[in-house]
Amino acid sequence: MKNLITLMILISSITSFAQEKGERRSEMSDVEMASLHAKRLTMQLDLNEEQEAKLKELYTEQIKDRRELMQERREEREEIRKEMTKERSKMREEQMEISEKHKARMKEILTAEQFTKWEQLQEKRQKGRKIHMQKKRNQ
Repeated sequence: MKNLITLMILISSITSFAQEKGERRSEMSDVEMASLHAKRLTMQLDLNEEQEAKLKELYTEQIKDRRELMQERREEREEIRKEMTKERSKMREEQMEISEKHKARMKEILTAEQFTKWEQLQEKRQKGRKIHMQKKRNQ
């Protein structure tokens, strides 16, 4: 009977803290979270103390494994971001080289006056592209 009363008090205290679930979980340690899960399941399934202890151990291990997996994924995403940044930089450099070659060839073909006018047209076109891309992003 005493265990039942203690269990009821425990349930009511857990329920009152459940309202702040999002905030409380971040403050709880892995062991505390595992204990909470084990106690909740113990009440629902009417488990004995040995089963509850094993569940607590299982949940602690599960939480630890999940945290490790999340950390690995974070590190992988960061590594991918770094690689993508390097790749973009390399692509920009290659594009700049191509543009410079093209510009040099245009300078050979056109007169000085035509080349100046062509450069102005290129700048105007580039500004138009930037405006178009900004509008596209804002949609």
